[in-house]
Amino acid sequence: MAEKPSMGRALAEALGVTGRGRNLLEGNGLVVTWCVGHLVEALNPEGYDPAWKPWRWDRLPIFPEAFRYAPIAQTRDQFEVVARLLNREDITDVVNATDAGREGELIFDLVYRLAGCAKPVLRFWTSSLTPEAIREAYGAMKPGEAYAGLRDAARSRQEADWLVGINATRAQTLRMRRAGPEEGVWSVGRVQTPTLALLVRRELDIRTFKPQPFWTLRARFAHVNGAYEGRWFKEQEGQTQERFAHEEEARALAARLEGKPGKVKSATGRTEKKKPELLYDLTALQKEANKRFGFTAEGTLALAQALYERQLISYPRTSSRHLTEADAQKAPHWIKALAQGQLAELQPFLDELRKRWPVKLDKRFVNDKEVEDHAALVPTEKPARGLEGDELRIYDLIARRFLAAYFPDRVEAKTTIITEVEGETFKTSGTVVKEEGWSAVDPPHRRKKAEKADPAEGEDDADEEAEGGLPAVKKGEDVDVASLHPKEGKTTPPKRMSEGDLLAAMQGAGRELDDEALRGAMRDCGLGTPATRANMIETLIKRAYIERKRNVLLPTEKGIRLIEGLPSEALRSAELTGSWEARLERMRRGEEPREAFMADIRAFVSGIVAELQDAPAPQVHGGPCPKCGQPLRILPSTRRGEFVHRCMACRHVEAGKPTPAETGSPH
Repeated sequence: MAEKPSMGRALAEALGVTGRGRNLLEGNGLVVTWCVGHLVEALNPEGYDPAWKPWRWDRLPIFPEAFRYAPIAQTRDQFEVVARLLNREDITDVVNATDAGREGELIFDLVYRLAGCAKPVLRFWTSSLTPEAIREAYGAMKPGEAYAGLRDAARSRQEADWLVGINATRAQTLRMRRAGPEEGVWSVGRVQTPTLALLVRRELDIRTFKPQPFWTLRARFAHVNGAYEGRWFKEQEGQTQERFAHEEEARALAARLEGKPGKVKSATGRTEKKKPELLYDLTALQKEANKRFGFTAEGTLALAQALYERQLISYPRTSSRHLTEADAQKAPHWIKALAQGQLAELQPFLDELRKRWPVKLDKRFVNDKEVEDHAALVPTEKPARGLEGDELRIYDLIARRFLAAYFPDRVEAKTTIITEVEGETFKTSGTVVKEEGWSAVDPPHRRKKAEKADPAEGEDDADEEAEGGLPAVKKGEDVDVASLHPKEGKTTPPKRMSEGDLLAAMQGAGRELDDEALRGAMRDCGLGTPATRANMIETLIKRAYIERKRNVLLPTEKGIRLIEGLPSEALRSAELTGSWEARLERMRRGEEPREAFMADIRAFVSGIVAELQDAPAPQVHGGPCPKCGQPLRILPSTRRGEFVHRCMACRHVEAGKPTPAETGSPH
């Protein structure tokens, strides 16, 4: 049983199963069939008990004794085909050939159990759909019970998300309805809510940011070998000062130094070597495609999945950026496929590599301990032909990143000049690329200076670095001060997040946690998994919590209200996901009992429901908004124990703590 029709057909072809069929293929002693993604879904609360249909406090929390499932209506026909095959008398063994990961394991397990099957299961596990890889994996299958920990982790993740989502969403919605019947549904989830919180906190930081003016002083120096610019700085008590708080200070210094001679205080050069970038995992690929092409995370995943099903790249839903020793042995076949494929631009690099062959991949890229379910994204031994458009762009990224791993370091010459005028110092920096190395194969993306996430974010006063060489100067040489010009700048707020920025934040969420075990789990898992982050962003958009605007993601007023109004820090914190992922990882390894995990989840849900029931709903404040006169609402702040008064008409916000009379009864 494969996860998708295209994958099922690839399996059948590689294993010699001929014939044609819409739902299955049979021959050579095998029957190959497939799901269409998930064929089975969890029942809603009313599917267990009609009394659970109304949204009422006295019906919460909802804890099914045993979780129940039903076929998804749109794909019920395919479920019935698979269920009949699972129970066909002449079929003796079942091969689970869904995607080799937690979600694939769940897809198979739900169908297998709902069909009432009890036949022996073998697990087919591969990171590539080429015929060679399929036949190799088919000859190395293990009993399904070898993956019992993975199955338990998959079921526990799904059930825990159901319990938190159903109960917390109903409790938060009932709480918000106290403020008025128009409030609608307020969806809350284990991953979606802390993800939304990342965007909301950034947006609130931007809205409350007050730009501060400052001035810098730049000088242009004339030397016999050429001109260069420097920026004034001063070292004081271990701190570097580069700005003036007042324009008068900058202009006074410029006037004092005008016409004075300068001298090169120091001229230092150093060589920096930059190693090739690690190979792509899914999140790194999604971030790069968003940065270069503006692709959404979901769009990049769809393109990578299509390339995988065409047998051109390895399994895309990977969280690893390394290869195993066994993978490294196959790498020459991948290089051969690139040489035979359509990427003519890579031919000069392949020719160069051929001259240096044999070349082994550096240990930075090959590490069995860094690979769990799947290795990094790489091209396969099948040459790419006929690719075009966006699929070609994604394939080109993956191919270049892989090929660049075989090339030497990029070498840059960094030059720093310190120029002194009347005891005042100016700094000049420059970089020259001496050897492109790997970056000739996989050129880094250069963001244009004018390109900003939002034009309203203000002037970026990053320290400028000369592009190209600086004139050759030596310590002690004289220079003329050709000009001095004060320049006004303003401090800028944090930038709004692009989709790539949010993916990076989701991937790294929780790294600030104190607990070492939690940090370890978050390093690998973050908020969600590589396979689910794209879908989570789309879910937040569909639920009107965030929106895409040009190339950034913005929280809506509804999204801001949810995060501002949630009294439970656990629901919006990365720590919750970190602790769960750490335990689910232990469960996958057989070190954590499923029963204990689920018991703790039920206890957590009970606490959340009680906390939301006791928390005051946003109420109307007695006083009017000082800006527009409309009534203010009281909302819990993102800082525990504090509240804000917010105008829902003009969005004016006042910090403060409401009195009990202002908050009203929590019930």
